[in-house]
Amino acid sequence: MTRQRGFSLFELAVTVVIIGILMAALLSRVTFYRVQAERVAMDQVLGVLRSALSMKAGQLVAQGRGGDLSKLLTINPMDMLAQKPANYLGETYTPQNGKISLGNWYFNRKLLLLVYIAREGATFQDPDPRRFEYKIELIRDMDGANGPKLAETSNNTPIEGIALTQISK
Repeated sequence: MTRQRGFSLFELAVTVVIIGILMAALLSRVTFYRVQAERVAMDQVLGVLRSALSMKAGQLVAQGRGGDLSKLLTINPMDMLAQKPANYLGETYTPQNGKISLGNWYFNRKLLLLVYIAREGATFQDPDPRRFEYKIELIRDMDGANGPKLAETSNNTPIEGIALTQISK
């Protein structure tokens, strides 16, 4: 009696199904970690920008120029960095949807907004990329119980700080 060598068709089918299930699980985890890595990179840039903004505000206050804090509202926060991120595209007055590639920062000079367009934001259900918009705002009335309150530019209340805050859509 001769013995067969190799896989039977059933064994091959079971192996292919198992490999398919493992690949699907792996791809879902890889996508999850890519989204998380992009979020961490975005948060790192924001942390550096917030630190630079705080240092600039502190410098103005230390020089007795606290009244100049409102001038920081019109600057591009990326200009405070010695080295801009590799995925910073620059300033624009009229950004056109679809023209800015995913995974990049830009500064909207007209609206004074720093914008990040997420690479991992678009899905089949939601084809629009996820946009994160940030604006420099003044802080007044640093109340520990209620937290800082954003200052109005026309308000005469003393300015106690400055923040780079996310704008809700």
